[in-house]
Amino acid sequence: MANKLQRRHFSILFLAKNLRKFWLNLHLMLALSVGFVFVIFGLTGSFNIFYYELNELGLPAIKQSSQDLRSLDDVMQTVKAANPQRNGGWAIVLPGYLSDYLWIEYPKPEETQDELFAPLEILVNPYTSEIIDQHFWGQTLFSLIYELHADFMMGKIGKEVGELAFKVVCFFGIFLFISCLSGLYLWWPRTGKFKQALSIKPNASRERYYFDLHKITGFYSSVLLLILAFTGFAFSYKDYVTPLVSVFSPIKKDHLKNPPLKSEVLDSVSPISITQAVAIADQVFPGAELRGVNTPDGKEGVYMVAKRQAGEANRKRPRSKVWIDQYSGKVLAIQDPNQFTAGETFMNILWPLHDGQILGLTGRILWCLVGFAPLILYITGILRWLQKRRVADKKLAKGA
Repeated sequence: MANKLQRRHFSILFLAKNLRKFWLNLHLMLALSVGFVFVIFGLTGSFNIFYYELNELGLPAIKQSSQDLRSLDDVMQTVKAANPQRNGGWAIVLPGYLSDYLWIEYPKPEETQDELFAPLEILVNPYTSEIIDQHFWGQTLFSLIYELHADFMMGKIGKEVGELAFKVVCFFGIFLFISCLSGLYLWWPRTGKFKQALSIKPNASRERYYFDLHKITGFYSSVLLLILAFTGFAFSYKDYVTPLVSVFSPIKKDHLKNPPLKSEVLDSVSPISITQAVAIADQVFPGAELRGVNTPDGKEGVYMVAKRQAGEANRKRPRSKVWIDQYSGKVLAIQDPNQFTAGETFMNILWPLHDGQILGLTGRILWCLVGFAPLILYITGILRWLQKRRVADKKLAKGA
């Protein structure tokens, strides 16, 4: 009986040792092969969290005025006068969160039509309607950093190449997820000494310091890194994530996509103004904060008014939307996050989970700091690996 128990105990130890060796090798392989890519994603992601604020650095400060903001109709009249050749729809993002300026985008300018994503961005003083800055996406430092994070800047080569690169970037989320899980498995103290596993040993050698820094950085950043990995993967692979979420809660197909709507063209009727469109949306979502307006794209285009209801996680580009016929003012469709199922709500918060908006400014700062974790993990991990190789080489030399 004793021998049988000993054999069983030996088998368990053998399996545990081999399992740990497997995860260690997998963790090392991921670090050496794609670890530096994680560093790039982390650092660029930290910048992207403050994309709007960083782009407004160096611009004249917006002086708070006792007067109301200029009407969006007046603003767009100024913008269109400066860009008379652009006859399509415009996207207006209001100030008040992340930015002090009105951000106005022309989604598909002719100058960058061959690129995956390169809108014209115009920054306007909301009190004076003065255009302060105008540039194409990808022609400023911080938009280049953003594009490096999103598609390795391959979108500038062409749409198809950019779309493929975006899918590759999102797929790296799987590797980051596995790397985090394997790291947590390797971190788990087999002796139960969690306090020691969660701290840096005082007066330790340089090698031990690097090891402790690696393990505590990995542990404390692991939850957020797992969230970033999953949400990043989901952006391009929703067709795989949605069925999984649907097991727990139903999700309507394309529930977050803009519906294919058209205005009924009435030649004898002039289009309604932006102010009128906003007033119509106010009746649908009374008291909700106005966050953005998309103007009609062509004669059959429709208005889209975005408002933020209390409690919405996405503060910059919320999901409370109203689509309006540009001639009759008829409400064509409504998107109300309060009517989402649990599954739809989960899919809706993927973006706020990815950039920290879900916890407001505190979340954004925390997410930004975690963006530096892959750099620390990469450096300390490489140093630890080199140290172990030197020890192994010395043993090999002595044996020879």
